[in-house]
Amino acid sequence: MREEFEYVVKNSKYVKINNDRLDDCIKALGKPNYIHWSKELSIDLNEEEWILLAFIIESMNFCFWKKPKWKIEYNGEEMSGSNALFYSIINEVENNPNFLNIDYLYSMTQGDFKKIFKTINGEIPLFKERYNNFREVIQYIKNNKNFYNEIYSIKKDKDLLQFIVSNFSSFDDKSIYKGKTIHFNKRATLLTNDLFYLSNKIRNNLGNVNNLSGCADYGIPRTFRDYGILEYSPELSDKVDNEIEIPHNSEMEIEIRANMLYVIEIMKQYFQDNAISINSVELDNLIWLLGKNNKDRKSIAHHTITIYY
Repeated sequence: MREEFEYVVKNSKYVKINNDRLDDCIKALGKPNYIHWSKELSIDLNEEEWILLAFIIESMNFCFWKKPKWKIEYNGEEMSGSNALFYSIINEVENNPNFLNIDYLYSMTQGDFKKIFKTINGEIPLFKERYNNFREVIQYIKNNKNFYNEIYSIKKDKDLLQFIVSNFSSFDDKSIYKGKTIHFNKRATLLTNDLFYLSNKIRNNLGNVNNLSGCADYGIPRTFRDYGILEYSPELSDKVDNEIEIPHNSEMEIEIRANMLYVIEIMKQYFQDNAISINSVELDNLIWLLGKNNKDRKSIAHHTITIYY
């Protein structure tokens, strides 16, 4: 996939990488210390329930920037965006003993589904799209009795990712750029990484997830722009800074995502050259957290309506 991203980088009109600004971001990351989200939870699930939970979460993990900001409250804490989605589902797991039963999930109506996302402000954006993605996942797992055995038979991270995008259209995140197909597969990459950490069988089979790319989203390009690593053309800057929607699959959007992923590969190589073992997904997560925790953030994330990130 690196070759696909490099193709976009070399042909980019709206986005440029400033390699001279990489050092500040690398220093800010410090010594990488990746912790998967499951380590922060105290729920007790069996292996198949963890797998099902990961599929449910990542099927809906996209596009939270619409205003007014959708917010929930979980254990007395106000949350928005992807955290609001994540903890809405975790709250359901904690309080509804039927939730990870495939027959129960299969029977859920849109009305049942909406009750999961108890809001204190706004409405969860793209509700119907999230429900449709959820239904695609549940219907496939319900109707394929051999699903878990198929998952457990896969021996390579790239093959697991391919299984996901081949069987679930909502995970098949790709674009055409100047005649070439660019595979982003943001949510499928996250899901593959989740499955590696949540299932002992899958982790033993795969060994590692070092062949995956980063996860092309909204937050990391904003962080790279804050550090001066990604430079936008005046036309693109005007759209992003004024929160003008950038269409999905447009050249501008593809260039933002591909250049972002290429920077992650450059940074990963720096760490590896300095005897620090880290893969693209781990590095992606740490950069995302760096941006999230930056209270002096100045840049605005680009606005694209999509189910893919």
